[in-house]
Amino acid sequence: MAQQQVRASAPRPGLRERKAEATRRRLLQAARALMAEGGPESLTIAGLAERAEIGLGTFYNYFESREAIIDAVIYDIVETLGQRLDALTAEIEDAAEVYSFSLRHLMGTAISDPVWGWFLVRLGIAHEGLVGILGPRASRDLQYGVDTGRFALDDVALASAMTFGSLLSAMRTYLETDDHPDDPSALYAEHLLRMVGIPAEEAREVAHRELPPLPPAPADPPPVARREAPSR
Repeated sequence: MAQQQVRASAPRPGLRERKAEATRRRLLQAARALMAEGGPESLTIAGLAERAEIGLGTFYNYFESREAIIDAVIYDIVETLGQRLDALTAEIEDAAEVYSFSLRHLMGTAISDPVWGWFLVRLGIAHEGLVGILGPRASRDLQYGVDTGRFALDDVALASAMTFGSLLSAMRTYLETDDHPDDPSALYAEHLLRMVGIPAEEAREVAHRELPPLPPAPADPPPVARREAPSR
């Protein structure tokens, strides 16, 4: 008789664990909303506790400091999106398409989720958390474009800084008005493609290609790695 295979399954979290996770999530959402309204410098633990409707002392059961929850929010909403963009573009060989898809998803997320968009705008280009998460990805993709001959850039670091600066400025412009062009994310990507050396007509075509949806974030994402130019 064949022996029955018994599959071990992870225990389901109990009521206490579920309540703790719900409280932590509420704190993160409250911090995200407050920083979207006034930037990270406006965040206070007292204001956060009030917005999340918890006792002041409860905050310290989850985060040791104001800086700790700011870092957690940045990781939660920026790193997760970065991982999803990595998964989306991992098998795409055309550097222009990689750059365009990433820009369009970033801009599209900001427009469809204004709290997320204002969070990035208020955080600012100089914040080390934002630069540390998205900066290596932008530099990697721009360098890949140079290595494959798609981009005409003399200074990848400068192009990365220009990408971030224009991204946050364009986000702010779109967030401050409802009078948008038909496809603002594609229009933005078109202008940035021209900035990195793609001819105008081709930039327009690439920027308006069908945009694939973002996949879920991988459970165990690899570190940000250099893209290698395909062998010819």
